[in-house]
Amino acid sequence: MTDILNTLAGWGVNVAIAFTALRTNLMRSILTTLGVMIGVFSVILAVAVGNGAQVSVTQQIATLGSNMAIVVPEPERPNGPPRPGDRGRLTERDGEAIARQVPGVLAVAPQLRTSVQLVTGGRSANTQAVGSTEAFASISNLGTSDGRFLTKSDIGSAARVVVIGQTVADKLFVDGNPVGEKVRINRVPFTVIGLLESKGSNLGNDNDDQIVVPITTLRQRLSTATTQGPDDVTLLFVGFEDEETLVAGDREIKDLLRARYRVSKGKITPFTVRTTKEIAETSGQVTQIFQAVLVAIASISLLVGGIGIMNIMLVSVTERTREIGLRMALGAKRSDIRNQFLVEAAVLCIIGGAIGLLLAMVAAAIFQQVADFPAPIGLDTALMAIAFSAVIGLVFGGYPAIRASRLSPIEALRSE
Repeated sequence: MTDILNTLAGWGVNVAIAFTALRTNLMRSILTTLGVMIGVFSVILAVAVGNGAQVSVTQQIATLGSNMAIVVPEPERPNGPPRPGDRGRLTERDGEAIARQVPGVLAVAPQLRTSVQLVTGGRSANTQAVGSTEAFASISNLGTSDGRFLTKSDIGSAARVVVIGQTVADKLFVDGNPVGEKVRINRVPFTVIGLLESKGSNLGNDNDDQIVVPITTLRQRLSTATTQGPDDVTLLFVGFEDEETLVAGDREIKDLLRARYRVSKGKITPFTVRTTKEIAETSGQVTQIFQAVLVAIASISLLVGGIGIMNIMLVSVTERTREIGLRMALGAKRSDIRNQFLVEAAVLCIIGGAIGLLLAMVAAAIFQQVADFPAPIGLDTALMAIAFSAVIGLVFGGYPAIRASRLSPIEALRSE
């Protein structure tokens, strides 16, 4: 126990000496910590932005739904994106066949999408109309904060009813409840039956800027120039029981559609099927690469800061040669001299790292407010920043500290 206390006391003395030396050359100390401060600020902010991108992508995928496959009538080309005009067909009958024949499917929601203008009470809003069925809500985790969603009878009767997103409601109904109100969509009168729960925005995409109408109504009343046949759809949302059936269902859907459209072996599949699991994995890999590049670039400033620490510590050793010789003459061991300069370098870096961390937290908060983009800095990141700063000090202060400890006491005392 006594040895431990003596060791702690010795380190405490080194810390006190370090602060005294830093105060003696205050301006030089401030300029030295500046490099580490900028380096830590850059790295922490890069990590926060990378984490924010990952959070945004995850939230964006979550708004689509879970355990879902998305089928679009575009050929899946292994060597690149579809060429202009290179498009297949997809119908509601295909969706019905998938629901009947693919194991593990809970529901299929066919969709038509088109841009529309809503007008009411002298106000207007341009948005995207999604024509779908009652299954769209369960597959996409869509709920209503007021009113109701589409029903089977709405689809069957091609009712002129609409469920609107929060952004559209804010534009059209500033002071009142939109449920029960009348709106004109592309000059066709509709009744608002529900208000969608807000899902916020991700990566600049407003998830609340949309409306949902019965697919039959959109097909009959609104323009759908992108489709060819009477029951063509823009895409299909296919909801599965769990992740296991989702993975197997990907191949099942492709095989079924190839058989329905008589696509021979070796020919390009005229449909692309993407699952939420695949999208999440691909997006995760992209954001990780993005974050790694940001951190690598930001780490250059840390390297520069570390070199600056080494340079200043070498200058400090030269200036304090007589002090080192005097301490050795009074009984200080080489390890004491080494530890003294190591602690001084570490203290410099920790101070710079702490200031850099605070600046990064302020910048992240401003970034989140101005750009509406999450930039989280967790406790683990903060602790890592401080610990990494100390390591920078120990690594780059190591050579000057060792050089100081190897000075000859006699030669040191002779120096001027």
